[in-house]
Amino acid sequence: MSRTLKKFVAGVFCACLIAGCGQLQTGHSPQGVAQYTGHDIVVDAFSSNGKSIQLHFHRSPNRIVAVWQNSVETILALEAGDRIVAALGVPNEECLKPEYRAIYNKIPLKQFQLLDTEHILMLEPDFILGWSSTFSEKTTKTTDFWLGRGINTYFPVNTMSGRKQRTIDDEYKYIIDIGTIVNKREKAEEIVQEMQEKISYIQINTLHRTRPRALIIEQMRDSYMVYGANSLAGDILRSVNGEIIAPGKNISYEEIIEANPDVIFMVYSENNYANAEKITENFINKAALQDVNAIKNKRIYNLPLYVIYGSATRTYDGICMMAAGLYPDLFGGQK
Repeated sequence: MSRTLKKFVAGVFCACLIAGCGQLQTGHSPQGVAQYTGHDIVVDAFSSNGKSIQLHFHRSPNRIVAVWQNSVETILALEAGDRIVAALGVPNEECLKPEYRAIYNKIPLKQFQLLDTEHILMLEPDFILGWSSTFSEKTTKTTDFWLGRGINTYFPVNTMSGRKQRTIDDEYKYIIDIGTIVNKREKAEEIVQEMQEKISYIQINTLHRTRPRALIIEQMRDSYMVYGANSLAGDILRSVNGEIIAPGKNISYEEIIEANPDVIFMVYSENNYANAEKITENFINKAALQDVNAIKNKRIYNLPLYVIYGSATRTYDGICMMAAGLYPDLFGGQK
């Protein structure tokens, strides 16, 4: 990857903060968010078996176990990090926004590995926030197990297995729900509004432009997995006026050549964060791909998984990074 390209990608986050904004895409909070009923906080959620349930909080939780980066960073972004007793599943603190690292380092227990059920019980949590996969017999027990012990659990619907459509609106709802639960709803609404304003700004300023055709892929062992229109990544791309290429669940080199995308986004999970640039460079140097527009024009961009899957507050970064790849001139790059 060229030095110029690296500088451009590194500058996206700063440019996202200073770029102007248009009118709000939506002027209201997502439907179905947490509500106060008397002295209780009532939240619509799901159980481990996928059934809709209602959670009742008699008070805002003060001993939170947060599992995976989006859970931890959401609590930190909502200025409730002092209530986290265990932060699990964050690969390293460099993955967190710089402004969250000081309070993150004050959390009593921090580790990438998950805790077993017994150790979580010893922490005496009053709320566990994770992914859908967190709450199973093979990991940290089911939601029913914890609810039976008076401990509320919550996970974002976009992490549920088999979900047919994953959307930005679901991420908005997640942020508002958690904000309400930790008594930081106003802050949550500010975070959501910032995302809506950024999308509106991008849509207004690209309204009459040709939409770049983009492919979103992640390297697996012997193939490339495609993030399609029904993925959260696909919804983010659509929201920033990109045209998604999604021929199927996987794509071969021959199919990439045939599709000839204008832009390629390469997704990396935590196991490959350190090797992302090397893997992308190997992809760019494939002899068979040299006539693909995205490679000829050096429009290959890396996306960490945490900005396009169960991304919560980092959805903002996914919006900015994808928009910058599609329309670099909006973020200080060359058109």
